[in-house]
Amino acid sequence: MKDCIIHEEAGLLVVNKPAGILSQKDKSGDDDLAALLQKEFAKSGKPLPFLAPVHRLDRNTSGLILLAKNSETARELTDQLQEKLIQRTYLAIVKGDPGENGRYEFRLRKNEKTNEVFVDEKGDEAITEFHREKKMGNSSLVRARLLTGRSHQIRVHFSHAGHALIGDKKYAKKPWSEIFHRPALHAAEIVLADGRKFCAPLPADFSGLLARLSGK
Repeated sequence: MKDCIIHEEAGLLVVNKPAGILSQKDKSGDDDLAALLQKEFAKSGKPLPFLAPVHRLDRNTSGLILLAKNSETARELTDQLQEKLIQRTYLAIVKGDPGENGRYEFRLRKNEKTNEVFVDEKGDEAITEFHREKKMGNSSLVRARLLTGRSHQIRVHFSHAGHALIGDKKYAKKPWSEIFHRPALHAAEIVLADGRKFCAPLPADFSGLLARLSGK
């Protein structure tokens, strides 16, 4: 797991999370990212007294996540996220062509019992901006930037607009949901409040899907 660390400093880890690993504990009882990293640090004789994510990625989303190594940094980063001082950009492969540029402002509400998010005019504000990077037949590679951080935001926004993420078993219909084994979503870039930028390379499964859809 230590190989996934992109950057480390006194109060912060920037980690390229593999798909399939929890960013926060859930009812499954599986170890989350912080617990797995803690075990690695303990094995090396340098246990961390504190390690916690300051935002989350869905279990099957790969890419960059920030983890605080102390409570002070956790508070600072959480405040910066709430004040929209930290920019998070994702790459997604979606059904069809959503257009060259766009902005979705569908308000979202979450059903905690089913872990499903849906568009509701009385829900929480949710804003996603995007740019189409590449058209690939009946699908597109898009770069999406979160202006808010709601659960499943990118997945639900694109699905509601008729451009569900390929591989998304929850929000896409067949055959799009069956083309890939997970939602085709990767947290590619984070820019911190001080301007520092971190990037995560595409994982092999995502790159392979891109090549297949591009006919390469």
